[in-house]
Amino acid sequence: MAAGWQLSGLNRWSSAFPFSVIDTRGFTQNFLFNSNMVQTAPISSGLHMIGGAPYAFSDPSAVVAGVQITPDVPATLTPMRFAYPGEAGSRNNFRGQGYFGIDMGLAKGWKIREDMSLKFAWEVFNVTNSVRFDSNTNTSLDNGSDDGSFGLYRRTLTVPRVQQFSLRFTF
Repeated sequence: MAAGWQLSGLNRWSSAFPFSVIDTRGFTQNFLFNSNMVQTAPISSGLHMIGGAPYAFSDPSAVVAGVQITPDVPATLTPMRFAYPGEAGSRNNFRGQGYFGIDMGLAKGWKIREDMSLKFAWEVFNVTNSVRFDSNTNTSLDNGSDDGSFGLYRRTLTVPRVQQFSLRFTF
């Protein structure tokens, strides 16, 4: 506290949910259930901007293009393949972005009279204006292997920077 000013803050930083790539084109496990695809080569995941849109992979079409359907038919340079009947596939082998946020506040109070006071406060949420994308595959990340939006993040975990000011008179 310097000259009556108060500074407060809150920081949150966490890792993201893991996610899997789902085989939505084949029915290797059962006609009612999709299975996880099997990773056969290293694949880096993270945040990659493609045409102004956020994706989990640098080249989503290369991750699932030309997948290997059976052992006797080789894949065409793909790091993923369909699971064979009875095989579970690779589960939770990728991670999204996680969460990062800093909130801060600055306040000062003045005593006007014995029974009256004035308090000014300035609060800023998401000070760094960080954007983090949601890797929850149920609501945000497209992890199905059969469409053109594979690997696309659809929602953010964070909100844009928000500031609020207040002036409180207590009597």
